[in-house]
Amino acid sequence: MSVKVVKGGYVIDFTLGHQRYRETVPAPHNKTALKRVEEQESIYKFAISMSDKSLADKFSTSKIIQKAFDKQCEYTIHDYSNIWFKQKQRRWSHTTVRGYSQKYNSYIKPNWGTLQLTEFKASMFDEWASESSLSAKSINEARNVLNQIFKCAYQDEVIDKNPVERIERYKQDTKEPKPFSKDEIKRILNALPVPYSQFFQFAFYTGLRTGELLGLRWEDLDLDREVAHIRVNITSGIEKAPKTAGSIRTVELHPVAIEAIQSLKTTIYIDNKRVFIDPKTMNDYKYADGLRKYVWKPTLEKLKITYRYPYQCRHTYASMMLSQGKNPMWVAKQMGHADWGMIRKVYGRWISQQQ
Repeated sequence: MSVKVVKGGYVIDFTLGHQRYRETVPAPHNKTALKRVEEQESIYKFAISMSDKSLADKFSTSKIIQKAFDKQCEYTIHDYSNIWFKQKQRRWSHTTVRGYSQKYNSYIKPNWGTLQLTEFKASMFDEWASESSLSAKSINEARNVLNQIFKCAYQDEVIDKNPVERIERYKQDTKEPKPFSKDEIKRILNALPVPYSQFFQFAFYTGLRTGELLGLRWEDLDLDREVAHIRVNITSGIEKAPKTAGSIRTVELHPVAIEAIQSLKTTIYIDNKRVFIDPKTMNDYKYADGLRKYVWKPTLEKLKITYRYPYQCRHTYASMMLSQGKNPMWVAKQMGHADWGMIRKVYGRWISQQQ
């Protein structure tokens, strides 16, 4: 019997002319539905054996009929991107939706969107990548989105193979961090007004990610035990849990980080649930871009310090701790990494030779 009962319906599964055909049909489990699906299977077999497409017209959405009569060629990459997006988007975070949409609209749609799924070749992507000025990271991100679209079509049995699997990932060069020196840190903090000086002092001496700094609440701090519980992250204005399970952690606070909090407690900026708030609006930070543009960048320019993104505060913390002989596993835990592999890869030259 080639009609099998499965959860939520039935599976039509048969082989004809050395070709296997398979399709899931959602239907209730009763005699009437089973009979209908069995009749549907008979129509499929007869239509395929007689090469008669007209008998199958009323099953135009059938995966079996699509496969038998090459209807899958009617789908373009853009068509299936919409199907993939609709199927998966509820599982994605806001930032993932935005990132995938940007990569698709910028790179995939204008280059291959009008191609039928079966027309796309791996060499087309490689040719585009070889002529592109994009970084290897961006090329790989575009490849990932394209791969997910084709993987969806393959799993739906619309295509027989996924050509993107033949595209090798491009080697990404690891950019070595450019931490700030102790003198630079001192000059920056001295030049910043309250409460920006406390914000960046805490950043330099905890290594927290930007979103973790924005999301930090007073309830997350335990100054008696000299720790901070990292439980919240702010990304694109949305509060959510940190990016990975390892990022939900308790960090030991450096004395200079505690000093920043104690200094902040003497100001007027502590009546909010967040530790760091925008002094201009007295509201929570939703984005860090304003801090970078209007506080951080002008300060470095004024001091004639080589510009680096604020994220280098995190790199500075890691390099300082490792240079002081801290155990790499301890540093990894502090920064929210699952193991010390990333620490070894990114900060290798700062690891004390005595380790």
